[in-house]
Amino acid sequence: MRHLFEATRVRDRQFAVDLPEYYAQPRTTGQRMATYESAALELASAAFAATLESGAERNAAPAISDLVVVSCTGYAAPGLDILLARDFGLPRDVRRVCVGHMGCYGALVGLRQCLASVRANPGATAALVSVELASLHFTESLDVETLTALALFGDAAASLLVTSDPGASGPEIVDMYCAAEFAAANQMSWTITDTGFVMGLSPRIPVTLRRAVGGVMDHLLTPHGLTASDVKHWIIHPGGPAILEVIAAKLELSEEQMAPSWDVLARHGNCSSATVLLILDEILRSGRANPGDYGVMMAFGPGLTLETCLLRF
Repeated sequence: MRHLFEATRVRDRQFAVDLPEYYAQPRTTGQRMATYESAALELASAAFAATLESGAERNAAPAISDLVVVSCTGYAAPGLDILLARDFGLPRDVRRVCVGHMGCYGALVGLRQCLASVRANPGATAALVSVELASLHFTESLDVETLTALALFGDAAASLLVTSDPGASGPEIVDMYCAAEFAAANQMSWTITDTGFVMGLSPRIPVTLRRAVGGVMDHLLTPHGLTASDVKHWIIHPGGPAILEVIAAKLELSEEQMAPSWDVLARHGNCSSATVLLILDEILRSGRANPGDYGVMMAFGPGLTLETCLLRF
């Protein structure tokens, strides 16, 4: 057990519930979802509020035309999209989309939805909120895959706005590309049981990603006359140390380029869909990115899916 936890390279994690107290008694999936409804709303609201209060986006709530909420760790109806729109005074006709059960690449699917809305509706402002509470799905087990998830995952929420306003801060979304290795679909799973959601993680996932990532990058970058060597900033979802290592080796990325992903993994763990947004925030806050730099966001999940996004800072 100790070897497994140390191998994740996770130093700190944050949880929305007090684990020893919460799991002092067995929890059904219904009980976990009741906790999700209140805890996810609290955490998502904090992230959304921080976005609305920051920089050029201050007081943007009345102008939000689209709201995309991403989460694979819980369900409720009315959903977080409705509750957030209510609590933040969004317009009654705000277009709402919930992205659920897509796993760690869900935020990029949400980002793709935001981009499509902004491109199709001049003047639109789309909000993306990702919230994941993996702590609600811990279960007693000696299964290695279950223990790996126990050692790796943490809770988090993150939020951003997408707009066509040329005066807005932040990087430009240049393009997005998604592909799946359907023959490897069973290598990653997220199964609803009577005692929470149970994750399945095959040790062959890094092998599949190593085989597929080169072709995916070609599809994303080549139409823009770019190669991996032209991309300065890499926002790679830290599904685990082995995944980061094989992606870095395949794309010939430097320690400096991989540092943001390793740092977020160490400080927060794998926070499912919110993780790539945490890494993006890390890069923006650090001042690493210069105007004109290219960046690539990349995340993985069931399918076996590779979702990518090309940014220009």
